[in-house]
Amino acid sequence: MKHSTHGLQRGYSMIEMMMALVISVVAAAVAIPTTTNTIADIKLRGAAASFAGLVQQARLAAIQKNVSPGYVVCFGLPSGRGAYSEPLVLGSACDGYATGDLMVQFGGEADQTSAPSGSTPTKLDGSGSILGWTGTSGNVSFNSRGLPCSASSSSCSTNVNYVFYFSDTRAFGNKGWAAVSITSAGSPKVWFWSGSKWLD
Repeated sequence: MKHSTHGLQRGYSMIEMMMALVISVVAAAVAIPTTTNTIADIKLRGAAASFAGLVQQARLAAIQKNVSPGYVVCFGLPSGRGAYSEPLVLGSACDGYATGDLMVQFGGEADQTSAPSGSTPTKLDGSGSILGWTGTSGNVSFNSRGLPCSASSSSCSTNVNYVFYFSDTRAFGNKGWAAVSITSAGSPKVWFWSGSKWLD
């Protein structure tokens, strides 16, 4: 008499199940930090790009409305991180966001910050830097011709360059960096720190 084994099915052994679990855990340990950093990078670049777009909008508003002395871009929204633009009032720039002002909010943990002080990352501006010029401090202002200027209590006529840095805080104390440079001709450019150099 022949015995049929046709109805029997072979299952997974405990060792095979443990091996599959170990492989899944290792894959997750590698993938989760990479995915988290990628998402943070996207949000940081988005914040810098949004700021560059606001700069362009403020520049166009200064030209189209022919407002004298011009427009200024400011940081510090009442709620959340971001920037806004308003007509420039000499001697009292950035009096606070008001309804109707152009504005952008930054996603994630991204926020405007001071220039990096160490060698990683290096500064974009300054002597021997990528840009080859030193940015002016303060909020970027545009005169009625759409040129960035250094707003004083009396005028907004001297054309200058600006650099604004953006950063976020990540797991294990790591930081991401981005920047926006604005030439004296009024052209903004977005930069991103790759971990070893600035990329545009």
